Amino acid sequence: MITNKNFTTRIKKTLLALTVSTMVMGMALVPSQAVRAEETKQSTEEAASTETAFDATYYASQYPDVVAIFGNDPQTLYWHYVNYGKAEGRYANAQDAANALAQANQSTNPATEQTEQPGATPDATAKAPQVIDDGVYNILAIGNSITLHPVCGYWWGSWGMAASSMDKDYVHQVQVGLAQKYQNTSLDIISVQSWETSSARNRQLSKFDSKLANQYDLVIIQLGENVNNMTTFKKDFNKLVSYVKTAQPNARVVVVGDYWYRSGRDAAKKDVAAKQGCGYADISAIRGKAAYRAASGSKVLGDDGKYHTVKNQAVLKHPNDAGMKYIADRILEVL
Repeated sequence: MITNKNFTTRIKKTLLALTVSTMVMGMALVPSQAVRAEETKQSTEEAASTETAFDATYYASQYPDVVAIFGNDPQTLYWHYVNYGKAEGRYANAQDAANALAQANQSTNPATEQTEQPGATPDATAKAPQVIDDGVYNILAIGNSITLHPVCGYWWGSWGMAASSMDKDYVHQVQVGLAQKYQNTSLDIISVQSWETSSARNRQLSKFDSKLANQYDLVIIQLGENVNNMTTFKKDFNKLVSYVKTAQPNARVVVVGDYWYRSGRDAAKKDVAAKQGCGYADISAIRGKAAYRAASGSKVLGDDGKYHTVKNQAVLKHPNDAGMKYIADRILEVL
């Protein structure tokens, strides 16, 4: 829940392909977790003149790949940001990340935006509300491969399948959008396609327990696309939502509509969400539209730091960056 404690994002990422001993040389000391660059001796001319406030807690939570190699010492993280992170497009604090996203949204051509997002209401992420809390806004996303797919022979990153990088999938875009309002956010993800394909879905619910033992401010449920047998789907989905709400009585729960169509499935999810008092993110406007679907030959920056070419048919069924953004925007609108 929102508290005044620091946080650690629970998403693990493959280690950066860098040599630790080489990068640690010349490291500058930083007196606290939130510092200003002009107060510290820097190894580059650019860093010496920057006015960016560095939040080591935020940096560690957003970039676990860096922490995996360098640890979470504030001095080390600040050194990494100055010498590498800034050039790589990493953000020093949550407000910088939120401002960058808002600026990108505001600069989008209105006519193009209307074409790319049919039936969409104004982009919720462009509102850029002021930070209203110094605590932590905890997010849990429960979903299938659209939410997270592990690395395998035809997929190269531990995030939503077909997004070109982790920050482009819908879950992480929701997190950045919420960072405009909440100073700190944390994110957990449960990938449970097994719930969809199981003949006894209720037996799969215990797989949620380790995460549901924590307390969240927001729970996103994105499941259903892989369900073929509709006989008990609505009853099972109702049980799933009830299970989550019982474990998270203070959380806002948002159900995401179907990206792949099957008769009656989306209507069942929408009805369950309404009866259970959940928000519902309708994404039917982009369903089946090529502009929002991964294209053969598109590139993905994998966990290994290399670019890979999408060819596999399973990946090509998933939403591309534009589709992921559309899903994120609809969730943020509900909130």
